[in-house]
Amino acid sequence: MTESVGSAAEEAAKLFAAVQDWARTRFDHEHLATGAAECQVCPVCQGIAALRQVKPETVEHLLDAAASVVAALKSALPHTPADEPRSQRVQHIDLSDD
Repeated sequence: MTESVGSAAEEAAKLFAAVQDWARTRFDHEHLATGAAECQVCPVCQGIAALRQVKPETVEHLLDAAASVVAALKSALPHTPADEPRSQRVQHIDLSDD
């Protein structure tokens, strides 16, 4: 069976679900991010608790924001066309005393 490839957000949600399933089978989830007093100060437990609450819509919004940041950086940086030969992009400066 061949699955079609979805949007970046859909694929990220699938990846996140797969990681969650893997973690559930690999670790004793009853002892991870239980909400106990020690979990309130543990950064690992806090991260796991936050990831448990992530919705696919949140992932989609974060991916859209990341794409916007990349597009903004791409437009802000100087660009040299890739099809231009390197010899035309680099200027040779003769430093000899002759």
